[in-house]
Amino acid sequence: MITLRLVALVLCAATSFPLPASPLITVEVTGSVRNPGSLTLVSGARLSDAALIGAPDEDSYVLGAALLRRSELVAQTRLKTGLLFDLDMLESRKSRDPAAAAAATYIANYFSAMPVTGRAPQVLAPRTLEMDLRSNRPLIDGDKLYYPTRPNTITVLGAVEKPCTIPHRPLAQPLNYARHCAALAAASQDTLFVIQPDGHVERLGIALWNRSPSSTLAPGALIYVPLSQKALRAVNPDFNEDAARFLATQVLDAPGALK
Repeated sequence: MITLRLVALVLCAATSFPLPASPLITVEVTGSVRNPGSLTLVSGARLSDAALIGAPDEDSYVLGAALLRRSELVAQTRLKTGLLFDLDMLESRKSRDPAAAAAATYIANYFSAMPVTGRAPQVLAPRTLEMDLRSNRPLIDGDKLYYPTRPNTITVLGAVEKPCTIPHRPLAQPLNYARHCAALAAASQDTLFVIQPDGHVERLGIALWNRSPSSTLAPGALIYVPLSQKALRAVNPDFNEDAARFLATQVLDAPGALK
């Protein structure tokens, strides 16, 4: 009887005090979606929860959707700062390599204008997320899911006289697009970098001695024309790889895009 009474007392005590509520998080869904805006969700909610509530519309380009996270901002700020420092070093060597200095000035002008987005690699198709638990990660307070509209162009930038925006053509090769932009004297003759709309980066050989297999570009892809290794030898031999990584953090244009 004593044992039963103790159990009853414990149960009464447990029901007398409400359980602490689960902490809440705030996330945002923007871009080409039916329900844009901030969402308040229970901690532990997953990416699919926000994606389904936001509801990408018929104009949404899910391949280019982006997860923007505060935790990525510091590393990406450092990456951008490092790139601009390297370009400044190239400009300071104008007397030794005027071609590289001129290219550095062009590249610095539009790299400095690019935002630090916090983009993290992530599939954001709502139904795909539901079916793949590994991709369907828990949301973090402050997350932003961004869905752009579908583009119809390819952009070429880097060691070129002026960035070019070219209509997308199915099965056209990256080198064919790059040839629409006049390359600077300090441009590499051997490689190109392709940044697909989902942030995937690919390095392609374009010379006869290192020609890569055919590569298909999705609408909205970027082609980065790198600086030659000769121009970078005294500054940062990894500059082109770093530049491609930073370009992969950028987002496609749509309502709500970072500027």
